[in-house]
Amino acid sequence: MTNMNRRNFLKIAGGLSVAALAGQTALLVSESDAGAAGKSVSRTTGRVRRAVASTCRQCPARCGILGFLEDDILVKIEGNPLDPNTRGKICAKGLSGLNLLYHPERLLFPIKRAGERGEGKWRRITWDEALKEIAGKLAVLKKKGSEAEFLFISGLLEGNKGLTRLFLNAYDTPSVASEADLYQANKVLAQRTTWGADEEVSDLSRASLILNFGSNPYEFHSMYLPVMRRLMAAQRRGAKLITLDPRLSNTAARSHQWLPISPGTDGLVALALSGVILKKGLADGVFLEKWTNYPLESLKAHLAQFSVARASKESGLPASVIEDLAMELAASDRVTIISGDGVSQHANGTQNERAVALLNAVIGNIDVPGGYCLPRTYDLSENEPKPHGAGVEQEGANFLNWFGGDKRIGVLMTSLANPAYSSPSPQVVARALKDERVVPFYVAVDTFLTESSTMADLVLPAATYLESYDLASPPAYDLVPFITLTQPVVSPRGESRSCEDLCLDLARLMGGDMEKKLSFSSAESYYRKKTSVFGQLSKDGGWDHLREKGIWFDRSASPSFRTYEKEGFNTPSRKFEVYSSVLENRGLSPVPTYEELPPVPGKNLRLVTFQFSVHTYSRTATNMWLSEIVHENPVWINKETARLAGIKSGDEIQISSAAGSIKVKARVTAAIRPDVIAMGSCVGHWASGKVAQAKRFESVDPNTDLLWWQEHGNGVHPYFVIPVVRDPAAGGPSWKDTVVSISKV
Repeated sequence: MTNMNRRNFLKIAGGLSVAALAGQTALLVSESDAGAAGKSVSRTTGRVRRAVASTCRQCPARCGILGFLEDDILVKIEGNPLDPNTRGKICAKGLSGLNLLYHPERLLFPIKRAGERGEGKWRRITWDEALKEIAGKLAVLKKKGSEAEFLFISGLLEGNKGLTRLFLNAYDTPSVASEADLYQANKVLAQRTTWGADEEVSDLSRASLILNFGSNPYEFHSMYLPVMRRLMAAQRRGAKLITLDPRLSNTAARSHQWLPISPGTDGLVALALSGVILKKGLADGVFLEKWTNYPLESLKAHLAQFSVARASKESGLPASVIEDLAMELAASDRVTIISGDGVSQHANGTQNERAVALLNAVIGNIDVPGGYCLPRTYDLSENEPKPHGAGVEQEGANFLNWFGGDKRIGVLMTSLANPAYSSPSPQVVARALKDERVVPFYVAVDTFLTESSTMADLVLPAATYLESYDLASPPAYDLVPFITLTQPVVSPRGESRSCEDLCLDLARLMGGDMEKKLSFSSAESYYRKKTSVFGQLSKDGGWDHLREKGIWFDRSASPSFRTYEKEGFNTPSRKFEVYSSVLENRGLSPVPTYEELPPVPGKNLRLVTFQFSVHTYSRTATNMWLSEIVHENPVWINKETARLAGIKSGDEIQISSAAGSIKVKARVTAAIRPDVIAMGSCVGHWASGKVAQAKRFESVDPNTDLLWWQEHGNGVHPYFVIPVVRDPAAGGPSWKDTVVSISKV
């Protein structure tokens, strides 16, 4: 009921785990269940604040939120109690949306470069000037017929969809990428080539045994809060959690069993587990025979090469532990598997992910209660042209090809993307952005002058998610699909506009087919039309219902399982594809296999990265409340490894790789394998404003002069030592394979 200030934020953020534990266990929420929740009263006037329902976009989970207003000023953000995934809860990132909206360093008008690239000299221009220049450059590029292309890169949380996709399709550029590909390309390709969906939903609400490969949902997951809350509830009612991770993460520490696996060997362990279960006759033969496209005897023969002894030797896990785990999986009812970045963010990530998916099929765990389920979502792209490269032809982080000089760029546009920070070896991308021969014209649509946008020719002020429209259907963790609306909670500040509004403006200016194909008067009119195709939503009030509630699902629906039995899987064979012709056509193993990573020579170590609970990759270090909680990232190093190197906690050490070197403080611990070191990312900015750099400054917000952590610094960016090594199947970078040497400074 109080205003959301720093003190209240820290108090609430610290109590989030307790709040999550206290959540209700009903599978779906109703408006009557919400009761008095979702109301806020001003502590100064005693009046009920006006609430606007919307969706958070501080991480990929897209949790429902309510923004509370006083005199058209946003004073507080809470969870929307009607959201079936989160049931009214929200994390620290969602609460801190106020920081993003009212940040004193936020860019609020268009600017144009007035000096050399990266020099930091700018002049203010009008939107009309900016639009004419961009439209002119795009028109010339289209007429030239040269090999140079219009490259568009969207941010991690925006994607290339909606009006932006319509614009890119109308321009007919195939050169479209997303920062999400950097982190999810390997997983997405593996999932698509196996069962035709982009991801899995672990049915934690009904699971009795939870096997966690390389994920840390107590701190980070693409569906963070929905997964974390259900995992807590499952453990509270007695479900067993087993975690495979080289580091004792917060999730591993809360597990019944922690298995400190060697990085990149998850797929081998999964294949060995499948082999044991098949060999002992404990597999689900009915599912494998009827619903997979590979003969059972052939699968047994293929898995024979992945023995328990081999898996033990390479993973570092005792053979008896692997054997026991296989028996437990085969004997347990309602097993679900969580597959995280620790599985897919390797040079062998696609095959690792397919191996884990195969394990689910072997134990008959596919789309059953408490199992490994297909995502339940609504198709929101049905009235749009399909994007270039749709289906399984995922290109991965394909913009790395352009910055490496493989292709020619004519015009580059980034929308809330920061590739000069978020890419492996960001120094390579930064050099490319600064070089006008590589990037002749660069337009950045952003909220801040980031590591990337500081090298743009034009920087246009982006509206935040609290000032713009979007429509999403996140994976439903109660297995009943729903739609969530992002809408303006407040009017856009300054002259900021969403990228979709920018696309409409450019289409009108360019005229012809561009204008015809984007004939919407506004983003709101586009999304209003988009929702009209859902019959039941229209019966429930349609657009007006979404504007009022922020969330819609069919209240007559209930969870259903084995959905593939109606029309099969969304694959060429309509089956769960153990054998992938797509991978075969690329010259890769069509059957899940294990591709051994290059050995670590001598006394070198392997560096793995991880995410903090209060940050989302490159996006949130500008948020003062979040940076106050996490602003440093000392490197985790095993106590025995540290002793041999003469390193103590707090010592500064140098980490060197084939890509470069960094200096960082050491955190000596027993909670990591001796042959591995680990660093959190998301911090260590050298642009993106003074808050992100932990520098005090005077502004309209008095708190900016109280950045007490200036003395501690803002951490070190680990990506400078991560070379551009990619999975050959999907092209996603291998974030967790880097071989490094360490020495005390």
